[in-house]
Amino acid sequence: MNPYIWRQNFTATFTDQEKTVRGKLAFKTKDISWLETSAPVILPISIHSNFHEGIQGDFKMNAFISTIKRHVKGRITILLTEKAHIKTFSLKYSNNFEKAFEECLKSANMLVQRYEPLFENCNVVYWHSYICQDPYFKKFVDRLESLYSTDLIFRKLLHEDAEISYEGESRRSGTTFINKSLFIEKAVEDLIEQCACLLVLVNKGYKFQFYPGKPCASTEYVNRIFVPKDNRISWIDVFLTIEKKTIIPHNLSAVEV
Repeated sequence: MNPYIWRQNFTATFTDQEKTVRGKLAFKTKDISWLETSAPVILPISIHSNFHEGIQGDFKMNAFISTIKRHVKGRITILLTEKAHIKTFSLKYSNNFEKAFEECLKSANMLVQRYEPLFENCNVVYWHSYICQDPYFKKFVDRLESLYSTDLIFRKLLHEDAEISYEGESRRSGTTFINKSLFIEKAVEDLIEQCACLLVLVNKGYKFQFYPGKPCASTEYVNRIFVPKDNRISWIDVFLTIEKKTIIPHNLSAVEV
């Protein structure tokens, strides 16, 4: 049984000096409560994800942003998550936080330039300013750190999410971090700040958060226990598939893949 109850097809064409590529994609969600909403919505864009990698990434980003813009009447905010994993990312630079942030910010700026036409009429913001400089952010972090010390369920979920993060990073990089315990420690710190981000977004009035994947269990837990039911953010898990792609090399016949 297909769990996705709403689907929209999307087609796009990209051309460079060597070829033209035409693609047909399917945009699917399980939740339909977001359709035609007038509420403000937010789209976190992970700067390290392979979601926007290469020409397939261009197709997916176009389908992702364009479909949401077409079916949301409220304000749309694009959130670049350049600082969402900064503690673990800094391990690649021998705990040099400033260097890690510099590299993350550079990647975020490149994404903004690359998808500038797509982001038109959207509010484009960065994690380090829109989230970290929010007046309530530090208070939320302190509150969640206290919860980590007293709530065994929250602590367990954070460590499970950190393990998932460790496994995912090991797969992406093709290597295993020598000091796993240090990675887990830093991942927990990142996750606490991500949970604080959720509370900041609730405070800012967002009702829907779109992302091509499921939320962390720790984030869902915070959404349930800290946020009144009517104020909770609904996480819209977007599933995108490229169902047909045709490559047309210039001066040659089309190749369907």
